[in-house]
Amino acid sequence: MTARRFGSFIFVLALCIGNGISFISCAVGFSSHNAKSQGASEELRILSWNVQTFFDSVKDGGEYDEFLKSKTWGNEAYTGRLERLSASLKSLDADVVVLSELENEGVLHDISNFLSGEWNQKKVYDYACFTKPDDSAIGCGVLSRFPMENLTVHSLDVHSSVDMPKMRPIMQVSIVKGEKKLVLLVNHWKSMSGGENSSEQWRRRQESVLCRRMEKCAASKQPSLACGDFNRDILKFKKASSPDMILLRSDPLDDFCTEGVEVCSPWFDMNQDLVEPGSYFYDGEWSRIDHFFACGPVEITSFESSTNGPWCDAESHIPEKYKIWDGKGYSDHLPILCTVAF
Repeated sequence: MTARRFGSFIFVLALCIGNGISFISCAVGFSSHNAKSQGASEELRILSWNVQTFFDSVKDGGEYDEFLKSKTWGNEAYTGRLERLSASLKSLDADVVVLSELENEGVLHDISNFLSGEWNQKKVYDYACFTKPDDSAIGCGVLSRFPMENLTVHSLDVHSSVDMPKMRPIMQVSIVKGEKKLVLLVNHWKSMSGGENSSEQWRRRQESVLCRRMEKCAASKQPSLACGDFNRDILKFKKASSPDMILLRSDPLDDFCTEGVEVCSPWFDMNQDLVEPGSYFYDGEWSRIDHFFACGPVEITSFESSTNGPWCDAESHIPEKYKIWDGKGYSDHLPILCTVAF
């Protein structure tokens, strides 16, 4: 692990740690609805956003083809994206910002610099961390107004007759506010490229890793929150004991597995209807593939798929996808926001 300081900006870069493919059975965690009764005294507003292939202006060969071949991509286009994203993050005003699909830690540093200019100093993000495996073009970053500690990453190393595709690790970090700590688990699961059904086995393996981590938090009564782009709609997770709960399964190969850890999803409202709109619009349909999952002594007190900004169409709420050919747009995902009490 390497720590870096840029002015008042504290940066932690995590190295990828392989956890193999041995799994343990998971016990059902504590209800996420019990946070207040267990003495919740802190709140955090958390944003999770897949910002769609956010590469810097330097072509080093690892970028996607559309960036390598583009005649319009460069410093001016990159600066424009930074300006739009930082303005959006300011308006969303979260305490913790989780961003998927950043090229490197330098992009996260640039975003922080754009956020710090001419703004309320109490809202500046003084802490950050970033993770990306060596063989990946993109990774995940976290910006926080509050200290972060105990950063680890958890990755898969699968040896089987089927070659393992490139997959991003799960980032685990503790957010410290006052005397309380929230364990944040950042996910960007295997995409559906190559077919949703054929790629699902790899998301199941990532699910089992997340299950292990949240089970350990639950066993020690630590509040935990998983977030990110899971590339799986909420309705395709296994339902648990109550309508707003799902079961993260411990066995990556057993479709009928009933062992795991129960977590709360805010995609279901008080009437158990799905929150509208979703977070991703594809082929004429909304899906809900970006998630928050709460477990342990923590409660999600508010949630939204944010449509109150220029990152989506004002009427349809369809995300304004970034288009490299004209340099316009934001992302093909909507940002999701929640407030947690712990």
